[in-house]
Amino acid sequence: MQGTSVVIHEDPESKKLRVLVGTARARLAALEVAYTIEKAKVNSLQASLFKRLRVHSQERDRLRLVVNYRKQFLEALLRQGDTEAEQVEQEFRQAKARGEQEYEETAQTLAARRELTEEEQAELRTLWKELVCLYHPDRFAHEPDKLETYGKLTAAINRAKDSGDIETLRQIARDPHGFILRQGWAGLDFRDEEQVARLQKLLESLELEILSVLEATNRLRESPEFELYELVGKNPEMLDSVVAKRTALLEKEIAKLKDEALQLAQEIGELTDQAAPGGDSM
Repeated sequence: MQGTSVVIHEDPESKKLRVLVGTARARLAALEVAYTIEKAKVNSLQASLFKRLRVHSQERDRLRLVVNYRKQFLEALLRQGDTEAEQVEQEFRQAKARGEQEYEETAQTLAARRELTEEEQAELRTLWKELVCLYHPDRFAHEPDKLETYGKLTAAINRAKDSGDIETLRQIARDPHGFILRQGWAGLDFRDEEQVARLQKLLESLELEILSVLEATNRLRESPEFELYELVGKNPEMLDSVVAKRTALLEKEIAKLKDEALQLAQEIGELTDQAAPGGDSM
C-alpha cells in the first residue's frame, strides 16, 4: 500500500508578513541599543556635572526662593496685614523643604547613572532582540486589564532605557512573565498570531515604534547635553572648563540674589518686627 502524505500549504501573505515583522524587529532592536548606549553616556556626564555644581546650584535656587517669598511677604504686609504675611512665611518653609528634598532625590537618581561597560553594551544587543518581541499593543486593544499591563510594561522598559537601568531590562527580557507576575499585573501572551490582519497590525506597530525611537534619538543628538558630551569626548579637559565657567556664573547670580534678599529684608524690617522669610543670614 502506497503511503499517504499531508501537504501543508502556507499562506504566502502570512509568510511575507512574518519576514517583514522579523526585519522590523531586528531594526528596532539595533536602534534601541544605539539609543540606550548614547543616553547612558549623556546621563553619566550630566550626573558628573550635577555633582560638581550642586553646592552652587542649590544655593542659587535657595536664594531665588528667598527673594520670591520676601517679595510676597512684603506685598502681604502692605495690602493684607500680618495674618497673610504669616501664611506666606509658612508657604516659604514648605517650598524650601520641597526644594531640598528634590535635590536629594535628584542626587540619588543620578548617583546610579554611569556609562555602560563594553560587556553591558554587548549584552544589550542580545537583550533588545528579546525585548522587541514584547511589542504587541494592538493585540490587547479590546482587553482593558491586559492593555493596562502592556502599558505598564512598556513604561517600565522606557524608564529603564532612558536611565540606563540595564538590570531592569535584563529582568524583563529574560523572564517577562515573571516580571509581570512580581508586579501583580494581569498576564500577557506574547506569541505572534498567524492571521494576516494581526500580523499586519503588528508590523504597523513595530514601524511606529521604530519611528518613535528615531525621533527620540534625533532629539537626544540635537540637545545641548549631547553636544557637550561629544565635545568632552574629543577633549576631556573641556569638562573642567565648563564647570569653572558655570561656577563663575552661579557665583555672580548668587551675589546678586544676596543683595536683593538683603534689601528686601531691610524693607520688611522697616514695616514690622517680624523676621523676613529665609531668616536674617543675608
